Amino acid sequence: MAGSDTRTKRKHSAFSQLQSETRSWGGAALRRGFVAKGHGGQKRAFKVKLIGEGVNDYSGPYREAFTDAMHEVSEVDENGRGALGVLDATPNNAAQIGNNRELFMFSSGGRDLATVNSAVGVVTEEETRIRAGYASLTMARDEVSREVEESLVFLGRLVGTACRHGIPVDLPLPMYTVWKAIAEESSDPVECMRELDLLASRQLVEADCNEKPVTLQWQQRMLNSFMDGLSNVFPDEILTLMTGEEIRDVLCGNSDIDVDLLRRVVEYEGYDEDDEVIQYFWEALREMDSNERKKFLQFVWARNRLPTKESAFDAPFKIQKDTAGAGGSADAALPSASTCFFSLTLPEYSSKEILKQKLLFAVENVVTMESDYVTNDAEVGEGWRGV
Repeated sequence: MAGSDTRTKRKHSAFSQLQSETRSWGGAALRRGFVAKGHGGQKRAFKVKLIGEGVNDYSGPYREAFTDAMHEVSEVDENGRGALGVLDATPNNAAQIGNNRELFMFSSGGRDLATVNSAVGVVTEEETRIRAGYASLTMARDEVSREVEESLVFLGRLVGTACRHGIPVDLPLPMYTVWKAIAEESSDPVECMRELDLLASRQLVEADCNEKPVTLQWQQRMLNSFMDGLSNVFPDEILTLMTGEEIRDVLCGNSDIDVDLLRRVVEYEGYDEDDEVIQYFWEALREMDSNERKKFLQFVWARNRLPTKESAFDAPFKIQKDTAGAGGSADAALPSASTCFFSLTLPEYSSKEILKQKLLFAVENVVTMESDYVTNDAEVGEGWRGV
């Protein structure tokens, strides 16, 4: 994903590998929730093998696969176009204007949407109403749109599987054109456009046009594909019983890492709540920004969103005392984590500044899992098929 070759990204990304391997699977295969002994209660539909990384999948790599896939689909180039052709940055996101600067929208496939509407001119007011209701079905279909739709079907399947298995996903989609639309809540086209593109919404007001903008038509059509995939593994009948905000929270969890919630589910091994280093840890975590907290959560749990309530945690967060280097200087050591068991091994640092420095270094630089066994050339060559 760090390279510039789009074809390579779309073939070898975690998202694409998952899509390829599960292409022939029915919804029942993803709906199953197998729980293995000693895996911390994590439900799963398949087992993950990370080639070249010395780790056994006791649930950490399983969660990592979903987290990495969601990160990949929201990676964009300098123009705001998605690297995998699944999601694009909204115009507000790309230009960093308006109140919704962090959102993504369904990809246009790199084309000007004004060129894909094949509907004939509208003659009567009745035809205008019909076109507004079925606008997404009147747009031309081609190979590009089919690829986007196919990817969004799989994205929906992936989100539904993650939800069934208690893994909130980092998927910042618009409230009006996605979550409220899924809940079948009515939305004003101007409000929908304002969330996506502030400048276009102002032009829409000035034009005083009753026809739904082509951007919203496209988003509606792509939402149908996303819902096809989601309903394949998730009971979509219950979604209309919830509000858009509730649907987003169920599928995506809390976008901000709630330190107080994390503190309420913690257990200590070798430390007590009142120990200085524990106080340093919580103070340092509060001082981190939202992005740093997400990286911390991925470091210790292989996911970057928390559940919304205590009862949704399958296992407690554990902070363990690092006794491996008891004879040396704790300030020289780095913290370590076990993502499978949601645990952090913390040296007894002498100050909050040192603790924060070491913790940030770890979460910013550690991108592999290597503690279960030593990899070799044969294991790398054999890949996951040797499991």
